[in-house]
Amino acid sequence: MSFIICGYVLKQLRLFGRSTFHTISTIVFNITLPSVIIANLNGIHFEVSYLLISLLAIVFNLIMVGLGYGAGRTKDEKAFYMLNLNGYNIGNFALPFVSYFFDNAAVLIVCLFDAGNSLMCLGGGYGLARYVRGEKGENIFCILGKTIFSSLPVLSYILMISLSLGGFVLPQVVIDWVKVPASANTFLSMLMIGVALGLSLKKEYLHLIYTNMGLRLLISMVFAVFIYFGLDYSMDIKRVLIVLVFAPIAGMACYYTAKLKLKIEVAACISSFYILISIVIMSTLIVFLESM
Repeated sequence: MSFIICGYVLKQLRLFGRSTFHTISTIVFNITLPSVIIANLNGIHFEVSYLLISLLAIVFNLIMVGLGYGAGRTKDEKAFYMLNLNGYNIGNFALPFVSYFFDNAAVLIVCLFDAGNSLMCLGGGYGLARYVRGEKGENIFCILGKTIFSSLPVLSYILMISLSLGGFVLPQVVIDWVKVPASANTFLSMLMIGVALGLSLKKEYLHLIYTNMGLRLLISMVFAVFIYFGLDYSMDIKRVLIVLVFAPIAGMACYYTAKLKLKIEVAACISSFYILISIVIMSTLIVFLESM
């Protein structure tokens, strides 16, 4: 949270200009985030059946996208909700939480969940939002295909999961190299939100904030109940998944909101508030679930 405040203060001091958000978000999307994915997934081995966890993440995100479409009144509102209800911030928040409180096996569950999550929050959700906005001359499949397969983070996940399933490991020299930009990902992602953040929001935008945060909290509770009672997994896996569905909104939601020229300051405000809510809920859940 302090990095978000840092970005906001630097913007108010005019040390960061209008182009800063675009510069930082481009670095995060194309360099630091793919580096995190490569570093975390290299050498991880898992059963093919565990890919159902990735599918579960896709389904959860699709439900949130659909809920966002239904909640909006105009095309712009629908696209805004679809982008800012969709996606979980796994790498910068959920993974550190899980790594600290759970055993090493939990990290695998997080990475597999994030693989499906990334397919949606780093391309799929944006493609659907573009379609709702009225992309001319192309059908939904062309838009989704171009959006997803032009996303370096998504391609990084596809590459690393394919290597893991084949039993291949990248050379250590490559991992040592990617760890350098990967270490900057959390800082730059939070700084990016701070640069986008605007506290002088108009009253007519408040309903976007309340509706977005309220719907996300509600659907996260529904997902948690489904995981606990509906999934045929061990309690160790269920604990991790329940914590994950209360993770903050994906940091790249602000990036895609800006790309569609929607209300970027509102998106940054929602992301900032939800980070605080997630910290409280995730911490409480970890303590509670550890006793079960």
